[in-house]
Amino acid sequence: MRSLRSIAYRARPLAFVVCLALVGCSALMTKVGGGMTPELRRNGVAARAQVLEIWDTGWTINDDPVIGMRVRVQPSDRPPFEARIEKTTVSRIAVAQFQPGAVIPVRFDPKDPTAIAVDPDGAVAEQDDDDESGETAASATGNPYRDHFEQAQVVGASVLPPPPSPELYLGTADEAADTQTLFENHYTLIGSASVHRASDPQQALDQGKEIGAALVVVYGHFAPPAGMTLPVLPFARSSATPSAAAGAARFFTGSLGPDDQFASYWARTRPPVLGMVSRPLDAREQERLHRHDAIVVESVMNGSPAAAAGIVAGDVVVAIDGRSLPDPRAVPGMVNALAGKKVAIELLRNGSPLSMTVQLNPTSP
Repeated sequence: MRSLRSIAYRARPLAFVVCLALVGCSALMTKVGGGMTPELRRNGVAARAQVLEIWDTGWTINDDPVIGMRVRVQPSDRPPFEARIEKTTVSRIAVAQFQPGAVIPVRFDPKDPTAIAVDPDGAVAEQDDDDESGETAASATGNPYRDHFEQAQVVGASVLPPPPSPELYLGTADEAADTQTLFENHYTLIGSASVHRASDPQQALDQGKEIGAALVVVYGHFAPPAGMTLPVLPFARSSATPSAAAGAARFFTGSLGPDDQFASYWARTRPPVLGMVSRPLDAREQERLHRHDAIVVESVMNGSPAAAAGIVAGDVVVAIDGRSLPDPRAVPGMVNALAGKKVAIELLRNGSPLSMTVQLNPTSP
């Protein structure tokens, strides 16, 4: 059993990415296994669990480890059972919270207890029911998107000043494709909000203005605000097409119920130094390639130096400017130190070695 010295839960875990453009590049906001999904938050059963075992996955987020754990869940309405949380992000603040023997809050799917996550709130409050008139229960501030806003962890991004008011769009049925496309078009996620029975997109837009977003994307059942149109995200790659009913468009992600809405908030980023997102090799890739000192390209930003050089998703970078990559966490700093220079990048594509010459952008002021 491996023991970690610095582990504690941080809400909204994200998959590790090495942002190879310390100025002007965002971390791809993709949840790792074990993350609290809106569906699990809404329908999951809250319980206590004892940590039996933890292990290091080899992934990190902003120098914080992503760990796996085996837990013994102790529900109040059924016998205890063991489960695995394959990946969850922790920080270096509360060391003892996730050591074996510690008791942590979790939430699991009653129909499939293998769907389980650490509960960031300790006890997730149930959604407010509608009152007898059928109107939505009032939020604490009058804007549910403000009440339920969760700030995202932005890694290595340098954002532009926000416009006076953000643009407002409907997302497609493929939120993952929307997210990827927004990243590739020089946006970085700064937060999100999941709400219930709050279909006024003007409130989502108001929250975006308050937090300095450049763009707000809403999902669910929305009617356009008075005097406004509600266009679909213009550069979405999804094959989904909009449908309309009585002047309202319906777009649903897999975890949204018919009365739920979701808003994601985006800032515009400065031009990247290199412009690609990557991750460490996983165990299978390490075994296949017989090496640990490399990174896998997850995404390339449109119009970036990486795109201009012909680097594509799936490439395995093994050296930058003649230097190997023994520690993926050090790569952003390495790239930033080379800003404005022409460098060689050695990589493997489908197992074959390639060499790319990349003219890096200078750092932005």
